[in-house]
Amino acid sequence: MSRKKRNGNGNGNGNGNENETIIKKKKSVKTDKAKTKKRIEVVARGKNQKLLLKSIKENLVTIAAGPPGCGKTMLAVVSGLREFIMGKYDKMIFTRPCVEANGENLGFLPGDLNEKIHPYMYPIFDFLSDYLTPKQIEGYIKEETIMTLPLAFQRGITFRNSFVLLDEGQNTTPEQIRMFLTRIGENCKVVITGDPLQTDIKSKNGLVDACERLDGVNDLGIVKLLPCDIVRNPIVAEIEKRYSKEK
Repeated sequence: MSRKKRNGNGNGNGNGNENETIIKKKKSVKTDKAKTKKRIEVVARGKNQKLLLKSIKENLVTIAAGPPGCGKTMLAVVSGLREFIMGKYDKMIFTRPCVEANGENLGFLPGDLNEKIHPYMYPIFDFLSDYLTPKQIEGYIKEETIMTLPLAFQRGITFRNSFVLLDEGQNTTPEQIRMFLTRIGENCKVVITGDPLQTDIKSKNGLVDACERLDGVNDLGIVKLLPCDIVRNPIVAEIEKRYSKEK
């Protein structure tokens, strides 16, 4: 990542000057985009999952809101991976708000940036590991074609030629969602996922705010999944139903 001066007004017409930070492609290490552990197939289970996949395919931005276990993150990751392997995007960028669940305090996490954020990104890399070997994942991370990028480091960045996923969007503030969405550059696909009811922040969360504020924006789809869409385990739907009831 570097800061450089560009000529242009941000729209490619070259009519002005601006400074911006862009994600630069590092010198490639030898990874094989053509081979995966198994064929990448994205299969929807139910009407709302089909709507989600349709929105990801057709829109620049998709916001997927729904209960845990309904396939939001999995469908987004696998959809992005398929297009990345096909060469449509040069990068996959994953981000999550680094908020600990329900008051848990893990304390100081050792290591470099990737090591610190890895516990938050585990669910995403778990899905990637269904299709990529550990060696492939390590290679993509080294060449920064698969990146984990905390929200705190995104101001001033422009996403280009990238599939970008913001997971756990219910733990962002509206200001963070605004900052994240205004990073979008050319040839990008952006997905935000989260469960509006399982937020770990006290104020109005960014996912709920975005669903209300951005409804009707061109090239932006909002898909709301329901407890009936839960595919994780049949018991999860019943548990979620009980906890969702007013006491």
